[in-house]
Amino acid sequence: MEKIIPKGSQASLPEGSLPEVVSLHLLRLIKRTGGKNGPIGKQFLANIEKEHRLLTSTSRDPLNEQEHEVAPGLIYKYQGRALWLVTNYCASYCRFCTRGRQVGISAQIKKPFLNENEIKKVIAFIQEHPLLEEIIVSGGDPLIAPCKYLTNIINALVKLQKQGQLKIIRIGTRLPVSNPQAIQAWHYKLLARIKNPYLMVHFNHPAEITTATIKVLNNFRKIALANILTQSVLLKGVNDDEKVLIELFTRLTQEGYRPYYLFQNDPVYWADHFTVPIKKAIILWQKLRPKLSGIAATARFVIDVPEGYGKIAVPEGGAWEVNYRYYKDFKGRKKQLE
Repeated sequence: MEKIIPKGSQASLPEGSLPEVVSLHLLRLIKRTGGKNGPIGKQFLANIEKEHRLLTSTSRDPLNEQEHEVAPGLIYKYQGRALWLVTNYCASYCRFCTRGRQVGISAQIKKPFLNENEIKKVIAFIQEHPLLEEIIVSGGDPLIAPCKYLTNIINALVKLQKQGQLKIIRIGTRLPVSNPQAIQAWHYKLLARIKNPYLMVHFNHPAEITTATIKVLNNFRKIALANILTQSVLLKGVNDDEKVLIELFTRLTQEGYRPYYLFQNDPVYWADHFTVPIKKAIILWQKLRPKLSGIAATARFVIDVPEGYGKIAVPEGGAWEVNYRYYKDFKGRKKQLE
């Protein structure tokens, strides 16, 4: 098998973002799972021809995150909860990333982290909006941020939690999967300051459930008392297979992690070649759902609605007669299923 040397910025999108950066942990995993055409290689190694094929024909920001940015990095679309993007960097970059327009972008174009004043603006906004009770810290990947920087953010959120405003603090990450060796003792101790922290970890294939990853997540449970929930994206050629998804959700459940979401791939131009047609995806989900343990079947297959108004769950298992031609978003607007 040919040696894989990540291309870095040479594989970036025209925006200057989404470089090909792959950790040593993933390079070893790619080698063991079929190389660049295997389920891990397809996720992390750039296919420049396919990624640029639809350069002008689909949205760069289908969930309208930029439109709903109310403070630096803070995306506020649903009453009661907000998403806080605290960095544009990841340990490794998924080629289907929803935020491919901005992740990994060079520091000369956009800053990789917020400054102290920007963090204060976000905290002030939360304080001024008492209905905002839940924060999802994401990015990029927040766990790759420097200790001092992330500590400043978590301490500010924990203070609001202790004051009774924030009820839930979630951390979205793929670092335990993409580079578990990068998780340090301070990560566990920092998240332990949060009351009932929720760690949202991204898994797409059973091969990602390695011994090193399990060790890290179990440490988060033991030391930080973290609730581990998992998210996955349905990807053509990676996990659009009944047996693969059954193994993925079953193994995650065996390890004590709760499968939470299976997302339909978002319509961004660089990831169109990963998208499973929605009608085919629904049929796959109908076949899959009855074969899962009730515990493993806590995962919901959802469409993150274009324009950003809701994660709409797809009716499961073929148990009901359902008109799959239309659905309604959180604003009650009718959408046609394409």
